[in-house]
Amino acid sequence: MNLTSSRIEQLIYTPERYKVVETLGWQPGIWGALFIVVAFLFAFPAKSFLSAIELVISGASAVLGLCLTGYEVHRRRNRTVLVRDSESIAVFRKGRLDMTLASGEITIVKAGPVIMLKIGIPLGVCAAAFAAIGIIGILRDKAVNADNLIILSLGLACGASLASAAWTRFSFAHLRVPVKGSRWLAEETVLVPNSRLKELFS
Repeated sequence: MNLTSSRIEQLIYTPERYKVVETLGWQPGIWGALFIVVAFLFAFPAKSFLSAIELVISGASAVLGLCLTGYEVHRRRNRTVLVRDSESIAVFRKGRLDMTLASGEITIVKAGPVIMLKIGIPLGVCAAAFAAIGIIGILRDKAVNADNLIILSLGLACGASLASAAWTRFSFAHLRVPVKGSRWLAEETVLVPNSRLKELFS
């Protein structure tokens, strides 16, 4: 497919079979959901009013949670898409052709087990510990209260974060793609299915 000669610069005009769409993990959504749960549990306790500290914690958690979930929605609506264009690779961002690169300008980064262990061990320990503490607290008190639910939710969030990290680390190829005109990023990491690599670099 030759995007340059046909002047097709909008992604909607690119046939679906040529699109290699970025895959995303769920980290912002997971932690955003946790903060929203924390805000809810602080805002609706058994008592009739909140202390100043509880109001601050609830409000800050709600704002942070909404920001993270909003970012999750935003990035899923604006995924980077790669399209093989003759001898080069077209990079689409926000639905439009952003730049065209030689295949050598995109680097494939191999997933190292050491990095995953550095991430996975703390997350796994936290997931097991917080989930156990939350469940034990619920069984001990023979009642479900906000404190135990927050601890249990934190354990579940750590577990979900670990699962997402492992899924994206080992199930997809990690590409380092240059970013044009950014003051903050020289390149971004784009995850694509391993099965689509041959289409891009053959």
